[in-house]
Amino acid sequence: MGKVKITKIVELETVGSTRFILPLATNEEIQKLPWLIPHFATEEGRLKMSIHSLLVETPTRRIIVDTGLGNDKQGRNVPTWNNRKDPFLDKLTAAGFPPDSIDTVLCTHLHVDHVGWNTKLVDGKWVPTFAKARYVFGRTEYRALARPQRSSPHMIAVFNDSVKPIADAGKADLVASDAQAHR
Repeated sequence: MGKVKITKIVELETVGSTRFILPLATNEEIQKLPWLIPHFATEEGRLKMSIHSLLVETPTRRIIVDTGLGNDKQGRNVPTWNNRKDPFLDKLTAAGFPPDSIDTVLCTHLHVDHVGWNTKLVDGKWVPTFAKARYVFGRTEYRALARPQRSSPHMIAVFNDSVKPIADAGKADLVASDAQAHR
């Protein structure tokens, strides 16, 4: 798109098992929406789920939008999202985006499947995966999650291993939810 290149790097793709997200999305209801097939659903009406990052290259920036699930995490509601050992960082590097080349991490929101690769486990400690980057979080959501008395155990785990270490490292930029880029 003009001088901007966008690359999708997939961490996980599955078919089905999406009722926990969209409980009313039965196979019959999905089949009533033919524009979903074949890219977002199967002919049988089973939804496809993709957990991925978008890499945005501009003439002056390398931005990763959302970072997926991550490895070595605990306390996730979906059992297969715990203790993952995925080669996502290798895929990122093979696509021309080694972690040290990223200067901005933009988290659209702070759910488990959007912040996991913000950090990696090194010698028992969560450290920023993208060491040279600034991480952009929504201020309101960040502050709500920072109060554990108001969060579920699942969200506390996500905050503690994938968000808080970024703030502790001094790499978080909290922005208003309606923040707009300056031209």
